[in-house]
Amino acid sequence: GPTVQMGGAAGMMVAGWFRIRTGFGEKKALMSAGAGAGLAAAFNAPLAGVIFVLEELQRSFTPVVFVAAFLASVCGDVVSRLIAGDSPIFHLRELPDIPLRELPFALLLGILAGFAGILFNRCLLGSLSGFERITSSKWVPGAIAGGLAGLAAWTMPGLAGGGGTIADQAIAGQIALSLLPVLLIARFALTMVSYGSGAAGGIFAPMLVVGALGGLLLGQSVESVLPAALGHPEAFAVLGMGALFTAVVRAPLTGVVLMVEMTGHYGFMLPLLVCCLTAYGVAERMGEPPIYEALKRRAARKA
Repeated sequence: GPTVQMGGAAGMMVAGWFRIRTGFGEKKALMSAGAGAGLAAAFNAPLAGVIFVLEELQRSFTPVVFVAAFLASVCGDVVSRLIAGDSPIFHLRELPDIPLRELPFALLLGILAGFAGILFNRCLLGSLSGFERITSSKWVPGAIAGGLAGLAAWTMPGLAGGGGTIADQAIAGQIALSLLPVLLIARFALTMVSYGSGAAGGIFAPMLVVGALGGLLLGQSVESVLPAALGHPEAFAVLGMGALFTAVVRAPLTGVVLMVEMTGHYGFMLPLLVCCLTAYGVAERMGEPPIYEALKRRAARKA
């Protein structure tokens, strides 16, 4: 997302200030730490920022990387809280812990999210390739994305923007089952068009919104068929966010910790682990790279 990219750029800028030129490892550590700080600041999730650096960006543990990521993420989170407040990103009403008898449904959600993550990545890369073929004018892709976003906002205002309103409604269980498939497909399509056209917005937050809608869709569908199976189907919106993030990025620990920090609900730890690790296993089994690795390979081929 933009905050991760800006954080990474800030890390490289700091490396330049201190004239860190001799070791590429140190520069990369600062860039990764800045990216983690961007994640921490955007979602009030300092631990997720640290784990994201170690699990996705560096994929190795060294004292230099850990200390840099820890300090940067904590500082980014503190500054963000001083400016925007220290409440969780998503406000859950009082929900009990998900009982053990509902874990099979968390497992099912993880399986579906694993396949959905592969579909998300393929469509995102396909959208980039499709918009690249529009060579008549540079403003055409932006006009297409802006026109579709404007039409969506006119039809249903919650579809436009970062999607925070829809995510809050999903977590609160305030979206009717009949409307969920429409919102899910529309939000998915807008994410693909927006990113493929080069419009600002990234994929991080939109991906979480799609995951929340998908999780709530499963939860409410199960409740409609088996009314006594789930106590709180809206809780599956949180699981859906973590599972889709894991399937797309292949960072299960980051997905679990991010959801716990964003909601402030530590009772979801076990179902999140089940759901996210299942999604990770399914996505890995498909043999395709995570989205950031795929984007890096794509950029290398074009260079």
